[in-house]
Amino acid sequence: MVCFTQFVQILIVSCSINILLLLLVMVSATAASNTTPSSSASSLPYEASSFATSGKYHHEAHQQQFAGEKSATKKLHRHATKGLDMMAMVASTRQNPIKNWFGAFNRNLTTTTTNGPGGGGGTNTAQDPNKQTCSCRCGERNDESRIVGGTTTGVSEYPWMARLSYFNRFYCGGTLINDRYVLTAAHCVKGFMWFMIKVTFGEHDRCNDKERPETRFVLRAFTQKFSFSNFDNDIALLRLNDRVPITSFIRPICLPRPEERNELFVGTKGIATGWGTLKEDGKPSCLLQEVEVPVLDNESCVAQTNYTSKMITKNMMCAGYPGTGERDSCQGDSGGPLVRLRPDDKRYEQIGIVSWGNGCARPDYPGVYTRVTKYLDWIKENSRDGCFCDEHF
Repeated sequence: MVCFTQFVQILIVSCSINILLLLLVMVSATAASNTTPSSSASSLPYEASSFATSGKYHHEAHQQQFAGEKSATKKLHRHATKGLDMMAMVASTRQNPIKNWFGAFNRNLTTTTTNGPGGGGGTNTAQDPNKQTCSCRCGERNDESRIVGGTTTGVSEYPWMARLSYFNRFYCGGTLINDRYVLTAAHCVKGFMWFMIKVTFGEHDRCNDKERPETRFVLRAFTQKFSFSNFDNDIALLRLNDRVPITSFIRPICLPRPEERNELFVGTKGIATGWGTLKEDGKPSCLLQEVEVPVLDNESCVAQTNYTSKMITKNMMCAGYPGTGERDSCQGDSGGPLVRLRPDDKRYEQIGIVSWGNGCARPDYPGVYTRVTKYLDWIKENSRDGCFCDEHF
C-alpha cells in the first residue's frame, strides 16, 4: 500500500512538472511572437548554383539503410541543422532532445489517413457533390510590383506560397490549395505539436516587420502512412483555424487534373520557391526565392545518379541536373511546392513537394520531391470542407 501511494505521488508530481513546463513554453512562444525577425540574411545574393529555400530534409536513417549499395551514398541525407538555428531546435527527428521532448506531448495528435492503395491516388474521377467551389482562379501568378531584372521573386508573385513557423521560428514551406488547407511535407508535421505551427500567407520579405501578411494556426494535421525510414508518402495536409481570404496577393495553387494522375511530367521545367538557404549550410533568405529545375523520370534518376531504386519510390520524383548540379532546392525548402506552368491555360499547378536530397546542387544528387498526382483522391477526401477554385478536380 505504501509503494502504491508513493507511486501515485510521484505520478502526480511528474504530471504537474510537465504541465508547468508546457505552460512556460507557450508563454515563451507568445513573447517571441512580438519580436522583430532578424535581417541578417536580407543582403544575401541569389546563387544559381544552389537555391536553398525552406527545409529540404536530409535523413540519416536512409543513409544507414542503404550504406554500401553505392559508395557515393554514404554521405546521404545529413540533417539540415548547420546554418539554420531554427533547425537546431525542431528539425532533427532523431537527435534533438528538445524536439523529442515536444514530441512526447504529440505522439497521437497527427491524424494518419488512407484512401486507396499505393499512396491514395486511386482511380475515382467522378465529380464530388460535396466539394465546395469558389469563384476564384487558382494558379495565377501575381505580376504586380515585380522586381524587373532581379533574381528574387516579385512581391506576391507566387500568391499560393505559405511559410511555416514553429514557436515563431521559420522552418518549412507549404502551399495554399483552398481557403482552408495547406499542402506540405509530412516530416514538417510528424512529431511536432501542430497546434503551435503558425502559417503565414501573402509574405515576400519575412524579415520585414512592416509587411502585414495573413497568419493562421493549424487546427488539425493529416498524414498518409509517412515513413521516416525512407521518406515515402512525405505529404501532409494542414487544416487552418480560420479561412484565408482569397485576393490577388493570396491565391490557391491549382492541383493536377484527374486525367493527369498518371502523368510523369518528364522534361517539364518545374519551379521551386521558398525562403531557405542560398547555399549549402548557409543562412535562410529573407526574400522569397525561386529556381527552375527539370523533372526526371525515376529510371533515369536511378541510372544517372548515385540514388538507388530502393531510395526513389513510385511516390517520389527527381528534379535537377544529375551531371552538374547547377541548381537545386536546399535546406529550409521542405514542404514547399514544385510547380509547373500548364501549357493550355497558362496557370500553375503543383506537381511536387520538396522532400529530401543529398546536399545542395551536388552532381549526381538531384532534389527528390513527393509526387502529388499519387495523392489526388486523398487530398480531395481530407480537404472537402475547404472552398476550392473552380478548376480543381
